[in-house]
Amino acid sequence: MFSIFKKNSKDDQIKKNLFDFWVEMEKNMELFYVMDQRQFVISGFLTEMWPRVKGIDLVMKYESISQYAKSILDFNEALKVHKEYEAWYIGDINNKTPENSRKLHALKHDMDSKLKGMEAVIILAGQDLEREMLKLGLLKA
Repeated sequence: MFSIFKKNSKDDQIKKNLFDFWVEMEKNMELFYVMDQRQFVISGFLTEMWPRVKGIDLVMKYESISQYAKSILDFNEALKVHKEYEAWYIGDINNKTPENSRKLHALKHDMDSKLKGMEAVIILAGQDLEREMLKLGLLKA
């Protein structure tokens, strides 16, 4: 009898995590639009829910969702590397060489190019996740 409650509790937690992942994805879409409109990176993307949902069958069956997570994590890593190098570069006058300047520019270009493709990745993953959540009754059409 208690195993029934445990199963329901586990299913409820999975549904909650999926819903929270979908909300996070929507927030990432909004972040993308703000950064794209401003032509300025304001922050990294949200990734809190990915570790909680990446093992769920519904999520694993869609390459688009895995690609979304990979793209978000890649962008966040590129942002981190750029910010660290930028801090090092401006931290000491001796670091301000033409070679280091070119490297900083290349890191910024890499980060910007990762951002440009993000809209399509987020939309495709969001559509696949939303479709599955509609089937589960977590969202209403």
